[in-house]
Amino acid sequence: MAADTGSVTRRDTPYGERFTLFAEVLWIGVLVAAGSLLVVTWPAAMAAGCAAVRRCVPDGPSPGTARRFVSDWRAALRGGSAVGAVGLAALGFLGADLRLAAVAGDVPLFAVLAVVIAGAAGAVVVYQVRMAANWSSTGRWSRPVRDPSGMAMLGGAVLVSAVCIWQLPILAPLVMGVLALAAVAVDRRNATGLRPGPRGLSSERRA
Repeated sequence: MAADTGSVTRRDTPYGERFTLFAEVLWIGVLVAAGSLLVVTWPAAMAAGCAAVRRCVPDGPSPGTARRFVSDWRAALRGGSAVGAVGLAALGFLGADLRLAAVAGDVPLFAVLAVVIAGAAGAVVVYQVRMAANWSSTGRWSRPVRDPSGMAMLGGAVLVSAVCIWQLPILAPLVMGVLALAAVAVDRRNATGLRPGPRGLSSERRA
């Protein structure tokens, strides 16, 4: 009984296992940022980050995070680079549309158009993050299971991350890890039966 009490105390202290996990997530964010430097490798880096989060959430942080991240990043590049290139092209197209509208100067309801384009760009990022979380649980790039509420929650996480980076760009490497944690949480929410689906259930069995 005493051993159980001590275990609960260590888990609840802010400088125990939870703080260690938080520090590990921040380290994962730095790795994701480094793996995203080529831009088109961003989805592969996020997939490797999500895989690292999956490993440390059940059992706690383990040594070799960077080495395993690099291995997963290389594996995720097969297919992940194409996902990144398509996403970059879509964002570039949306940015060009907004730029043309701004240069024209007399576009009616320009503010509404800007909001719509920003929302579309956010949707592209959310979809890529969800695909990365799906890769970390299945080992292949494929469309994630249909989950509108999960996408909405992940969209909120992407929005908060974007605001944090906009206000303080130096936080970008750290925010990446928290975003990976959010993506894994949303993906596991589906796998544990809140929004059941064949792919989510099979992923949970493999885990």
